[in-house]
Amino acid sequence: MASCFRWIGKSPDGETVTLKKFSGEFRTAECATPDWLLANGESVRAGVALDTETTGLNRRGDAIIEIGLRAFRFNKTTGDLLALGESYSGLEDPGRPLSDEVKILTGLRTEDLRGKKIDWIAVDRMLGAADIILAHNAGFDRPFVEKKSEAAREKPWGCSQKQIDWTMKGFGSSKLELLSIYHGFFTDAHRALSDVDALLHLLSMQDARTGHPYLNELLITARRPMVRVFAVNSPFESKDLLKDRGYSWDLEKKVWSKSIYKESAEAEMAWLESAVYSGSSRGLVEEIAFNQLFK
Repeated sequence: MASCFRWIGKSPDGETVTLKKFSGEFRTAECATPDWLLANGESVRAGVALDTETTGLNRRGDAIIEIGLRAFRFNKTTGDLLALGESYSGLEDPGRPLSDEVKILTGLRTEDLRGKKIDWIAVDRMLGAADIILAHNAGFDRPFVEKKSEAAREKPWGCSQKQIDWTMKGFGSSKLELLSIYHGFFTDAHRALSDVDALLHLLSMQDARTGHPYLNELLITARRPMVRVFAVNSPFESKDLLKDRGYSWDLEKKVWSKSIYKESAEAEMAWLESAVYSGSSRGLVEEIAFNQLFK
């Protein structure tokens, strides 16, 4: 893995690293002139990158306090970023004071949000025009956004944290802030639109192994059908075993679950039967809607 790792900005002697603040100048494919986009419409797709800030991690009890979105167009075959579109950033008053942790993380204060409301009609319009919605941790952002946006519930989502194998590229963390630093830039972290721009800038960068933008791997992975496995009524003493296996606790459904590729479902159920239930498996498999965009 070490041979794949690149730390852009590191000095030749490896003693120092230079970081540059992202200027807002995205790298788009040189071929992507207005004429090219018109002539190659069959290869062009529309996306929206999205990020949220919330009052906490509980999708049932916490609320969105900030959302950022940016529209973009991309080549569905190569993953090249072709053009940037409109952006939207909005704040929303959660109706209660922010915790000290959220204040430190985001730089927002309770008074910054007082009386503010996100324009969910504008959000729906942007999401409705997209072929795919991207977020760096879609498993977190998606449930919060889907509570507010009908368009979000109707679109396929892609997750740049889970659907790109950052570990195999030599990166020790899949956190957006650290990946940005490894790639030689930083933004005003933990503000929604800044994180969206950091994500798109990162995805437009070239994978050292394949020569393609990182977005290409995400799109390839998004083609593969996935399922969610639920360890129903698993014994309490198996929780550490499940966590080590990559399961997470679903607060809403009160069950351990994880998403895997469909072809791995049979082996996963066999593991549950042997390691967790010590007999007949009570695990359930639920298909995740396959992304038809790339057929």
